[in-house]
Amino acid sequence: MMNRTISRRALMQWALGGAAVLQGISWTGLAQAAANGQLRIGMAAPPTTLDPHLKSNAPNNALATHIYDTLVINDEKSISRPGLATAWRVVDDTRWEFDLRPDVRFSDGEPLTVDDIVVSFDRANTIESTASFRTYTRNINSITSPQPGKLLIETKQPEPLLPNSLSRIRIIRAKFKDTPSDQFNNGTAAIGTGPYVLKEYVSGNRVALSANPNYWGPKPALADVELRIVTDAGARLANLLAGDLDLVEQVPYEGVARVQKDERFHIIRGVSSRVVFFSLDTFRDVTPFITGKDGKPLDRNPLKDLRVRQALSMAIDRSAIVERLMQGNAIVASQFLPAGAPGTSAAIKPVPFDAATAKALLAEAGYPEGFRLTIHGPNDRIVNDSKIVQAVAQMFSRIGLEVSVEVMPWSVYADKADAHEFSINLDSWGVNTGETSNPMTALVATQNPDAGMGIANSGRYSNPDLDAKLAVAKRTLDDAKREKMLSELSEIVFNDVAVIPMHHEVLVVAARKDLQFTTRADQYTLAMNAKTV
Repeated sequence: MMNRTISRRALMQWALGGAAVLQGISWTGLAQAAANGQLRIGMAAPPTTLDPHLKSNAPNNALATHIYDTLVINDEKSISRPGLATAWRVVDDTRWEFDLRPDVRFSDGEPLTVDDIVVSFDRANTIESTASFRTYTRNINSITSPQPGKLLIETKQPEPLLPNSLSRIRIIRAKFKDTPSDQFNNGTAAIGTGPYVLKEYVSGNRVALSANPNYWGPKPALADVELRIVTDAGARLANLLAGDLDLVEQVPYEGVARVQKDERFHIIRGVSSRVVFFSLDTFRDVTPFITGKDGKPLDRNPLKDLRVRQALSMAIDRSAIVERLMQGNAIVASQFLPAGAPGTSAAIKPVPFDAATAKALLAEAGYPEGFRLTIHGPNDRIVNDSKIVQAVAQMFSRIGLEVSVEVMPWSVYADKADAHEFSINLDSWGVNTGETSNPMTALVATQNPDAGMGIANSGRYSNPDLDAKLAVAKRTLDDAKREKMLSELSEIVFNDVAVIPMHHEVLVVAARKDLQFTTRADQYTLAMNAKTV
């Protein structure tokens, strides 16, 4: 362990290759952790709950995946694989039959029953939440067991992505149906059939897990796991290099070379399905963080004008952000997924940087002198999030806007974004289905929580034409027809600048040399994906 008297500043300088000379650091932690089957992971963003049905976001879902199982598993490439269901088949347009895995037990030794499955889906569909799982449950009409070992799921309408939707709903004990979330956080109700058992959860600090002795699948290679929340990227890297951590996610790009020069560690990269974008408040007639340059409220919301949205998009030099800020560890985005992915359109190209045209569009929209704007973002959730917000603010200032920036921890930011408190804010979405109906449903469909629509639509964009066509596409079982519909919907979304796409992230993980780790498209850092070599 490192000498705790070392100043944080000195440790950071050393981790990034600076000139600081550090004393009193022992490297025995790495060998000791390996010998004991321990894994200490530095997590970039904190989970906010252990209740697997309360709030859908990547940190929460990744943590829940360690403890709870799902009927269908999303693998590292977002392909549906057997989970608690070993196989499935389409009976007709609205009925699917699933074969249940036999002899599955919860971590407390109790057997998994159909009642546990039914209760879990009902709870996920009805629990009060600002970021619910109803997107994945809203179309389920009934779940029955026609015979032992079989599950019949009937949907209200055809559901071509039902197996993928089932991979989102984690199964709990039926006895905890009405248990409040704090009982999951303290461990009382955090009983699952997953590969790990909860030992301790300290909100915003750490999660301790141990291998589940009753797990039906392959035992984790590393039985003793600690997920440490280290939101500062430099501090995560410093702790890895000091021997306090074995693996860290979201390695700061300026520290990659330092890791590569150290024979004790290696860099692991992977392709991500996460798109980074800006949400725009196109809902309110007057938006709270845009005023005249004199600070007085404007008589209308500029973001409701397509020309203003186009101007803001054109003002951003995405290539510069990818090359300089992201150091090449990203791909410029033009839509929800890279071109060629299911549901994307070849007609949509990245928006070119064009400050002159952006200024002209602002003038045409009635803002020749610009306006005053505050951009919001997290500072510990998206790779380089605060730097991205600062860079975009500078770019906006070059087209005549007076721009301020406000960033905050994800634990605070997420609730504010869900409550629609911002005018323009940095956001991201992991497109875990590998096609575009998922982000369209969550990010740009008119918000309707009861129907599972627009659950992450923080700008409250609304387009009735889009909603109607999306509803048809989502119940079209023919893959080719559905993809053509989704491609046309992508053109509607991005030609209307419903959101401003920025880039697709590339994962950069650092680990001790003897650790092999498999990255995932959804960016979940899972302990069961690590093993020693």
